[in-house]
Amino acid sequence: QNWQSNSSMRRTGWDTTIATVDPTDPASAPQAIFHSDKYFVGDLCLSFDGQRVLFSMPDAQKADRYQVWEVGVDGQGLRDVTAAADNDYDNYDACYLPNGQIMFTSSRCLQAVPCTGGDHVALMYLMDADGSQVRQLTFDQDHSWCPRVLNDGRVVYTRWEYNDIPHYFSRLLFSMDPDGTRQMAFYGTNSFFPNTMMYARPLPGSNSRVVCILSGHHGNPRMGQVALIDTAAGEQEAGGVVRLLPGRHRKIANPIIDQYATGEWPQFVHPFPLSDKFFLVSCKREPDGWWGLYLLDVFDNLVPLRVEPGAALFEPIPLRPTVTPPVIPPAVDLARSDALVYMYDVYRGAGLAGVPRGTVKALRVVEPVYRYWGNGETHSTAIDGGWDVKRILGTVPVEAEEEEAAELTPE
Repeated sequence: QNWQSNSSMRRTGWDTTIATVDPTDPASAPQAIFHSDKYFVGDLCLSFDGQRVLFSMPDAQKADRYQVWEVGVDGQGLRDVTAAADNDYDNYDACYLPNGQIMFTSSRCLQAVPCTGGDHVALMYLMDADGSQVRQLTFDQDHSWCPRVLNDGRVVYTRWEYNDIPHYFSRLLFSMDPDGTRQMAFYGTNSFFPNTMMYARPLPGSNSRVVCILSGHHGNPRMGQVALIDTAAGEQEAGGVVRLLPGRHRKIANPIIDQYATGEWPQFVHPFPLSDKFFLVSCKREPDGWWGLYLLDVFDNLVPLRVEPGAALFEPIPLRPTVTPPVIPPAVDLARSDALVYMYDVYRGAGLAGVPRGTVKALRVVEPVYRYWGNGETHSTAIDGGWDVKRILGTVPVEAEEEEAAELTPE
C-alpha cells in the first residue's frame, strides 16, 4: 500500500527474474541476468556506464531481511552491497550517485508509521560503493523513497511526512544534494493535489521537468496516472502538472480526493523517459489484465512492447550508458558534531503572510519524537491532535539586524 514499504511485503514465495528483452521482437525470449525462485527482486537502478545494476532482495543469511545487491548486466559479479548490515532491519531501493557512492533506503531508524505501528519506516542513507561509511541523510516521520539523480547532480525523491498536516495529501517530491544537504521541496508542498508522487525521474536535458506516477493515499497501491511535472511552470497544486498521460485534452484540476486515480484504467507504474515525448511504462490496461511493458507518448499512443500472460513485467530501463551528472562537492564536515542553520528572513513565505515585520522576537526549536515499531494507532499521543510528541529544545532570538535589513529592501 501507499503507506508501506518493502519491509511490509511478503518476503518469500516469489519467482522473479531480472532480464533483458528486445522490444522490436515480441517473439524473442528474455535473457536472464538474475533469477530467484524464492525472493522478490526489484528496485532496479542501472549504473551510468550501463554495466551494473543495483536491486533489492531478501538475504537468507540475514533472517530474510531485504538487502541491496549488485550484479553485472552479463549476470556476473553478484554481491551483497549491504553485507555488513545487521539482521533486524531492511535495506533496499538504492541509487548510484555520480561520485561513486550509493544512496539507499533503510528501516534501521526503527521508526513505525504512526497510524499503524506495524509498518516500518524507511529513511534515506548514504554509503560508499563497498557498503562502508553508512550515514543517515533524512530524519523524517515517515518514508523517504525512490531516489534518482537529476541532470544537475541533485537527487529527487518522494518524502512522506504528515507531522501536523493532512496526511492523505503529503507524499511530496523533494530534492537534496547527494551528501544530504540542501533538502528542500521540489514539488507539491502546501498542496492538496497531487496526493502522492512516486517513481520520479528527470526528463533528458532538464532540471525542472520530471515524469512520475500520481496516486492517492488509500485505494491504489503505488499505481496511478503518469504525469509530467515542470517546476518552472509552478510548484504547487496543479500549477506545474503540465500533462497527464494519456490525455492530451484532459483538464487538470485540483481535486481533493483521498483515493485519487482509484478505479481508472489503464493504470501505470515505473515510467522511464526516453525523451520529453516518449516513455517506457509498466501498464495494466484493465482490472483482469496483466502488467506489461508499453511505449507511451504525449500524442496518446500506448503501444504494447511485451505482455506475457501469467507474468507481471515491471521496471523497464533502456540498457545503455547515460551521461553521468556532475558531482556536487560535499558540504558536510564529518569532524563536527553540530549543525549550522541559516535563516535570513523569517517572514518570507506563505506561513507568515500578513504578519507585520518586528512581530517575531524568537524562534522555538522543537524536536519531534517519532514512534518505534509496534507503537501505532491514531490516538496514541492525542485525541485528534498531533501524531508525535514534541520535545522543546529551546528558543533562538530573531536578530535586530534582520529588521534593519528588511527596512532597506526595496519593495
